[in-house]
Amino acid sequence: MSTILIRGGHVLTMDPGLGDLPDADVLVRDGRLVDVAPGLPAGGAHVVEAAGRIVVPGFVDGHRHLWQSLLHGFATDMGFPAYMRQVRGGYGGCFDAEDAYLANLLGGLESLSAGITTVVDHSHLQTSADISTALLRGMWDSGVGGCFAYAFQNAPDWVAGSPTTPEALGDLLSRAPDPGHDEQYRRVRATLADLDKAGSHRIRLGAALPETAPYLPVDLVRPVLERVRALEPALVTGHWNALVHEGRYVSTLGQLVQEGSFEGTTVLSHCNQFDEADLDVLSRAGIGLVTTPGTEDGMGLGPLLARRLVERGGAAGLGVDGTCYARADILGEARALLTAERRRAAVVSGGIPQELPPARAALELATSTGARAVGLQDEIGSLTPGKRANVTVVRPDAVRVRPGTDPVAALLFYTGPGEVETVLVDGEIRKRAGRLVGVDTDDLVRRRAESLAGIRGRFAALPAEVIEGAWRGMF
Repeated sequence: MSTILIRGGHVLTMDPGLGDLPDADVLVRDGRLVDVAPGLPAGGAHVVEAAGRIVVPGFVDGHRHLWQSLLHGFATDMGFPAYMRQVRGGYGGCFDAEDAYLANLLGGLESLSAGITTVVDHSHLQTSADISTALLRGMWDSGVGGCFAYAFQNAPDWVAGSPTTPEALGDLLSRAPDPGHDEQYRRVRATLADLDKAGSHRIRLGAALPETAPYLPVDLVRPVLERVRALEPALVTGHWNALVHEGRYVSTLGQLVQEGSFEGTTVLSHCNQFDEADLDVLSRAGIGLVTTPGTEDGMGLGPLLARRLVERGGAAGLGVDGTCYARADILGEARALLTAERRRAAVVSGGIPQELPPARAALELATSTGARAVGLQDEIGSLTPGKRANVTVVRPDAVRVRPGTDPVAALLFYTGPGEVETVLVDGEIRKRAGRLVGVDTDDLVRRRAESLAGIRGRFAALPAEVIEGAWRGMF
């Protein structure tokens, strides 16, 4: 690999020991950060000029469904029940292997374009072995880093043929993950080993739990957790919550943690209904939490809990969730969280709050604290020498950002994906001068249109009465 010097930027290292450096350089060699300081010698390095730019660690997206990158805007006006029926129960089963590959390729590329270098892909489109490996290949070929979390989640496959009655479909959706998932997982692991012959571990293989898991009795969910752990995933993730109904609060988290069912790197998403006791359980157990403000607030799913866990000493991050709902923009998610927290501060104070939650804390969720939430704090999340060279360079628009503007404020409130100029993943430049490197955009547009036409056609032919009948009464 070549040596790269990012020169003269306002560097937000997100490392408490290094702090912010208003005019400094970042030296990268062999995929790792070597030094961060003012006036570093260029030597024979390839120089990236960063004067007037903000240099930050690559952003961390702790929870995304990359396959939904082909469905931009499909769920923007949907509530959660409609999303589950139409996107999860309908469109998802209309993907063939080429659609799946393209979706994850696009998902990785739109992440890089927005400065997101690490994504935990909660991949619940596991309708066949071919689709599973296609999803992984798409993510890998995009150049993004992170974790491909294979979901042990039964899902209808309308391409190959799915249940023909509401009862049969309901059984598929609600029963324990079918036995074939274990072999598909092993096949995905073999595919990843073949893709990553150099042993870079740019993408790790994780596992995502079925969505029914939080609501099952302990005796039923315990075997699922044991089964998943036996496959030795690098990370376990899952949508998780408590069941709150008519004043009753039911949660299995504490008992499962006490029994050791959540040992190893674990990150749970959403958790909007958790009470204070369950937040304490997360903190004590070292389980990460990912909040996705856009969908959680947008679909009315409940309070945003990331910062409340961090205040207890726990680790939390941010996620985009589904780009069928909104764009991949982790700074936008940080801004949405901050706005919600400030609104909550007014409610708690009973008036105009004297102090507001700080913007830097929201940026930490997208970088250093977010990395800790997904168990990668030793590798990413700050511009600390020795870590992976995941770097994002943002060039604020001169009309919107004045000289002397606080760089954290500039990032959260005055910039977006369009201002992301340069992105490095493991020391390789993936975006340069505002354009993705080596990407034929015209070809992607053509392929996307062809895939969407096929998906829409299959969706139009679905047995609506079967889908509606299966989901009726679940929400």
